[in-house]
Amino acid sequence: MAKKKPVKTEDKDEEELDELVDELLNDEDIENVYPKLEEKEETELKTPSAEESVEEEELEFEIEEEAMFPDYKYLNLRLSKGQGENDYELMVEGQSHGFCNILVKHLLEIEGVNIAAYKVTGIEPPKIFIRLDNSKKFKIKDILNKGIESLREEVVDVQNLFKKLI
Repeated sequence: MAKKKPVKTEDKDEEELDELVDELLNDEDIENVYPKLEEKEETELKTPSAEESVEEEELEFEIEEEAMFPDYKYLNLRLSKGQGENDYELMVEGQSHGFCNILVKHLLEIEGVNIAAYKVTGIEPPKIFIRLDNSKKFKIKDILNKGIESLREEVVDVQNLFKKLI
């Protein structure tokens, strides 16, 4: 450390203060707590061996434990009769365009569904409109169960694909 140049002052208080500061700066306790910069640079220049870097990498990534039971999100659904004979409205609370879009896509692939569409507004919960064939052999609950099962199968397939990537 560089020492301060003595300053010629007439005031003895300033000289005493300078001496006190010099004593504090040269104290060994401060050097023990705050290492010198030169020593720090030497430790930084040291390159870790391959074993040390592997140990550090292993410590950086912790494996999260999987939950014993999956967290399911249950939907609040309300099914009501639409304007026509085979028209139905399904209100889905707490969902957005993503869920409604994929459910409508799966409903359209089911035999017996003529029309399926949805509407999302900020005022009321999303509504899915479904129109079935005129024949009486199709029931809305069976159609909805088939649509949900096909959606569930697609989700499981996507999960398996992601597991293969990891």
